Amino acid sequence: MTEPSTKVAGLPKFSRHITTHNADGVAIFATADPADPSSPSSAGSMSPDPSWLNFPGSPASGFGLAYATDTIPADFNGNADLDTYNAYLPKHPGITIRGGSVFRVVDMDPGAKSPMHRTVSIDYGVVLEGEVELELDSGEKRRLARGDIFVQRGTMHMWRNPSDSKPVRLLAVQLDSKEVVVEGKGALPELFQS
Repeated sequence: MTEPSTKVAGLPKFSRHITTHNADGVAIFATADPADPSSPSSAGSMSPDPSWLNFPGSPASGFGLAYATDTIPADFNGNADLDTYNAYLPKHPGITIRGGSVFRVVDMDPGAKSPMHRTVSIDYGVVLEGEVELELDSGEKRRLARGDIFVQRGTMHMWRNPSDSKPVRLLAVQLDSKEVVVEGKGALPELFQS
C-alpha cells in the first residue's frame, strides 16, 4: 500500500517537479504547483507528491517513488514515460526495473535498518539528511554524513540508521546492470537476507 507522504518524524515534506512539452513544443510543468495546489497546471493536475511504500516491520520508514521509466533511453514521445510512472504509483516497482530506471527517496527511522541485500543494478545516491551506516558483506562499515555520495555496484550491503533520535533521508537512482561475474564463483545473483 502506498502512502501520500513519509511518516518519519523530523524530516521535511518535499515536492517533485516534472516537466513536459505542450503541443507547440514549449516546456511546461506536468505537475501541479505545490505553492498553489488549487491553480491549474498547464499540462494537467499530476500531484507534486511522490507516493510512499513503507518498509515491512517499520511502519514509518519507507521508499518514496520520485520517478521511474521502463526504458533507457527514456521515451518522452506521447508522454510514454509519464504513463509508465503513473502506472507505478499505486504499486511500486521492485528495487530495479530491467532496462529502466528508478528514482527514489529512502527515509529511515532512528535505529531502522535494511536487510543485507544485492541488486543487479548500479545505484547512485546521496545522503540528504542525517547519517547512515553502510555495511558490506565483508563486514566493512562506513558512516556516511549528510552530503556524502555513494555508488553501489551490484555489491551485498545493508543500511542502518545508527542514531537513536535522528531520522535519515537518502536519494537514490537505480539503473539496470549486468550481473557481476566473479571468476570461479560465476554470476552473483540478486539476493535478500533476512
